[in-house]
Amino acid sequence: MENFHLVHQDLDNGRCQLEPLNTVEMNISHPCAVDPADPVHRVVNPRQFNQRAISLHIYSRPFDTCVVYSPEQRTCGEIKLHFTSEYGKPK
Repeated sequence: MENFHLVHQDLDNGRCQLEPLNTVEMNISHPCAVDPADPVHRVVNPRQFNQRAISLHIYSRPFDTCVVYSPEQRTCGEIKLHFTSEYGKPK
């Protein structure tokens, strides 16, 4: 997982500036959590590992939207999220 610090965000114009913080290897014996102070992250599965990967994202409350970022293009945008359940009950 690659973690980033959000230096600047302008959602109206779809622009952002992210600063890399660190990279952490996740595996079955080393799960990771997002730092609430710097929640921008990217989960990658490097080709050289030649392995399939699964990531499970658990949110503490229902979120209707989230912001997605492209560090390389310095762009960002808000997307709508969809869930199959809320508070343990199917939608």
